[in-house]
Amino acid sequence: MKYKLLMFTCYGGCATGVSASKACIKIWEEHPDDVKIGCLPAVIVPGKFKAIIKSSEKRILIDACPIQCGKVLMEREGMTVDRYVELTSALGVKKAKKLPSEDFEEAVYQLMSKEVDTILQSLKGAA
Repeated sequence: MKYKLLMFTCYGGCATGVSASKACIKIWEEHPDDVKIGCLPAVIVPGKFKAIIKSSEKRILIDACPIQCGKVLMEREGMTVDRYVELTSALGVKKAKKLPSEDFEEAVYQLMSKEVDTILQSLKGAA
């Protein structure tokens, strides 16, 4: 099956990482026919790399913090993404090694949802 959008996130152990992982799940639940969560570590597996390319029209990568682990991994493996967001910069916050508040989770979800909706709308316009 080909997905319109494959989402990747670092799932880091910080407020932004936890919030991003929860937002990915919520967005997938809202768009089950169009969106899927990709396994970021699978990018290094040659057979999976090809499957990721074949199974997705667009890809978005969300990194939780300025270390940009996901971006470094994707660039090292030659995987392109159509949209990249680094949450601490996008939200103007510092990395916090703690669980997020509900309000913070909502802010991350709103940001990510807007990015996903923009990509999905662009695909509708191209169809």
